[in-house]
Amino acid sequence: MPTIAEIKAAARKLPVKHRTDLLEAFAMDEAVRKEQLARLRAAVEEGERDIAAGRYTATNSKADLREFFDDIKRRGRAALKRSA
Repeated sequence: MPTIAEIKAAARKLPVKHRTDLLEAFAMDEAVRKEQLARLRAAVEEGERDIAAGRYTATNSKADLREFFDDIKRRGRAALKRSA
């Protein structure tokens, strides 16, 4: 049986139309849909735990929101520089 990496590599070689058809087929697969729903529920639960524990950032203005996003960009760019 091929590995996930091998399947991904083979799929990348397909024409875009065929890759789209493949994605649609997976999206309609009941087992895949159940897994996606389970992952979504787990992510929501994690978010709820974070909020309950006070792990969030409140923004009260456009300036606060801009500062929040600018900080994310700064940290992301710094992490990229460190990993390069």
